[in-house]
Amino acid sequence: MTVDGWLTVLTTAGNVVGVALIFAGVVRYIASGSVPALLIAMAVLVVGPGEDVLKRWVRARAGSLKEAERWETVVDRATSLLFLLLLLAAVILV
Repeated sequence: MTVDGWLTVLTTAGNVVGVALIFAGVVRYIASGSVPALLIAMAVLVVGPGEDVLKRWVRARAGSLKEAERWETVVDRATSLLFLLLLLAAVILV
């Protein structure tokens, strides 16, 4: 399989698992009030679609390619931190 083929397979698999995890977390929260499950779902939203949207937003507003790259790094670090904080909260609440 080519590199592009692997990228497609892995991206699709990651998206499917991410959607399943978010759905399961929300359903578990609704069904049993599991706050850790909801926090984990939120963490996946932050580093998945949330990060993608923020990176596109800063890229579109940057004055140069270098500025865009620097702001994308800020978004990457901020979403990583929020992801870890949400997972820490989920672990503490278990």
